[in-house]
Amino acid sequence: MIYPASYDITILQNATWRSSFRVTQNRQALNAITISGGVPKFTLSCHNYNNGDKVVFTVPSVSGSTSLIPSPDSIVPCGLQLNTVYYVISSGLTNDAFYVATASGGSSITASGTVSGVFYSASPVGLSGYTVDSDIKTLTTDEFVATFVPTITDASNGQFDLVMPTSTSSGLATGRYGYDVSLTSASNERYYWLTGIATVQKTYSRN
Repeated sequence: MIYPASYDITILQNATWRSSFRVTQNRQALNAITISGGVPKFTLSCHNYNNGDKVVFTVPSVSGSTSLIPSPDSIVPCGLQLNTVYYVISSGLTNDAFYVATASGGSSITASGTVSGVFYSASPVGLSGYTVDSDIKTLTTDEFVATFVPTITDASNGQFDLVMPTSTSSGLATGRYGYDVSLTSASNERYYWLTGIATVQKTYSRN
């Protein structure tokens, strides 16, 4: 199951809007991240990860941001990259704890510094054979306004880009709109993965 998420964006008139996304599922809040001897240990009760499984770490994002900016309540340790695909390793793997590497079968990553805030782990969704569609409509009349240009950039790890070119944004009136992102599999199963408010702001330098 691909679960829907909510994410608000801001689009500037006469400017290119672009963002990169990674589709994940089975998101779970970690119990803790502890660093000992430069090695981060991830604690999560009954996590069900196996050796070699892919895992992605995220934190709550700033509401309304146009990129996945971590909340100021989250302190990410140096060496841990958010929204990056890691691999669970066999060393130290238990029902309630795991370690990760940057490559399958590799050694644990290293990290340093302070850890604070809520952290999630999730599994990336393979998008091979999928198509991505994203449209903007008015909030009151549900009238179609514009569409984004989607490009799957890393199908095996669930990553795609959404772009709105200048030629499209320049024709949008200022205001608030609704938008969503749908994913359709090769077997024609459709999932609405992302939804939110798209706020279009006026610009003044039009040349």
